[in-house]
Amino acid sequence: MRKYLALALALMLALGLCLTACGTPASSSAPAGGTSASEPATGPEDPSTSTGGDDVSAPSGGDTDGMVPKDNITVASQFIVAKIDPQYGAGQWEWSINRGVYDSLFRAPKMDYYACEPWLAEDYAYSDDLLDMTLTLRQGVKFHDGSEMTSADVVYSLERAMVSAYTNAALQAIDSVEATDDYTVVIHMKYTFPIMVEVLADYQFGAIVSKNAIETYGEGAQEAVVGTGPYKLKEWSADNNITLEYFEDYWADEPEIKKVTYRAIPDYSTAAIAMQSGEIDVLNYGLMTDLVNLADSGEFTVNSFLRDHTYGLAINNQLPPFDNVEVRRAISHAIDREAVNAIVSEGTGSTQTLSRTSPRGEGYQTALDEGRLTAYEYDVEKAKTMLAEQGIDENNRVTVNFVCPSPTMAQSFAAVMQEQLGKVGFDLDIEVMEASTYINRLATGQFGMSYNDSGLMPYFSPVLYSFQYGTGNIYNRDNVSIPEVDALLEQGLSEWDKDARNEIYAEMLEIITDQATTGVGVQTRAFIISTKGLQVYPDPVMMPSAVYDMHWGEHDDNAITAR
Repeated sequence: MRKYLALALALMLALGLCLTACGTPASSSAPAGGTSASEPATGPEDPSTSTGGDDVSAPSGGDTDGMVPKDNITVASQFIVAKIDPQYGAGQWEWSINRGVYDSLFRAPKMDYYACEPWLAEDYAYSDDLLDMTLTLRQGVKFHDGSEMTSADVVYSLERAMVSAYTNAALQAIDSVEATDDYTVVIHMKYTFPIMVEVLADYQFGAIVSKNAIETYGEGAQEAVVGTGPYKLKEWSADNNITLEYFEDYWADEPEIKKVTYRAIPDYSTAAIAMQSGEIDVLNYGLMTDLVNLADSGEFTVNSFLRDHTYGLAINNQLPPFDNVEVRRAISHAIDREAVNAIVSEGTGSTQTLSRTSPRGEGYQTALDEGRLTAYEYDVEKAKTMLAEQGIDENNRVTVNFVCPSPTMAQSFAAVMQEQLGKVGFDLDIEVMEASTYINRLATGQFGMSYNDSGLMPYFSPVLYSFQYGTGNIYNRDNVSIPEVDALLEQGLSEWDKDARNEIYAEMLEIITDQATTGVGVQTRAFIISTKGLQVYPDPVMMPSAVYDMHWGEHDDNAITAR
């Protein structure tokens, strides 16, 4: 029985019924300049239609018949890894590898950031005014080169993260970091920051590197890849395969998996064949048809859930004509997200979200329930009329540089955008490039439009909203710069009261969607396929799993992606 294909088709049907009742949201807008938006959107009444990341199928293939445990696994890697460095890595596979090589000050067991626990920091305490956080470090922790971790490494790592464009937005609350002795560090904050523990549990922001290794060998050198994590770098081959092996002097519990190779397989079909033939043990990307076929075969363990993640159209808000809000609103009317979902995701995603934000992000549901987010209905003729008023029509077409990473899904999305936006006066010149160049082009604003995927962990809302919408942030893929939004983001970062913070972000999202800053897209469904009996615990946004948590046997039903 093709149960996963049936699941996908059932999801398509459910979404179709919901959209018939609720309209077809594509973004949100308030009437302005004589153009009208659709009626305020409302959330689905049936909780079963929720699009949050907690829509999770319990892992299938859970029986262990035919399971052959081993301590050496291979994980398929979609992208070529450019750098193994927690403060300067920008791709999900770099982040995945960093999780094995580097430990953080706190830890989210099995990716559950609601259950963060002290890790390299053995204990912590806040001052009465909540502006100082004192960390007591675990003693006897060794780096992979045999040296001991001390407060000097922690101060160096945090100060490094404070100045890196990839991480500094998460740590902007920090004023300074001080080592008071070899095992005590005090973080002095500019303002109270309610999610510092969660931030320091992150595999980028709170990861500790070896000060000596980086200063000795230099940034980016393989010899500088020295952490305190459960795995050390064994090999980084010329063909971009990366092997990590267990660090025998690791201070915490020994993992079941002693060796992991990240094998670079950018081609989707090749990756699926490698999974089917047993050449790899974990696969979380590919053509949806291939993933569904693998999931349906009964030969593998499968995790499937709606991610706190969307893909869609990035629009450079600072580049004419996209600096004109009416042009951006018209583009939102021109995007048929149901067609995008059907073509790019084979109908398995969700089109219910009205922004780049996960529906579980702080403030989103409040703004939606109160009718403060307004959906742009798909209406090509309306889009044409709006654009004609701005001087864009069949006789005055606009050529747009569309930058796109190499994966098939991104290129499929680009082709759909080329077809849909071509109907309303835009000629998309699609430029396909490898991941590091693509990321750099987005970060430096060298694009007109782009494929973009983004995620938001609900427990990280203050930080990730700042990433996605804060002026000048490297992850602000739409190049948004709105003073009112920046002020709200700054206010939200220091607000401890959850209800007050929720209202701050509801107001922020109301502005963002009114301004049509992004051509919102589709919330994605994840399929993580693993060798039968191998249990993985994927991040509900990024999906790659911490190898340290992987094990053979039954799945932990208390894990965050099993709730």
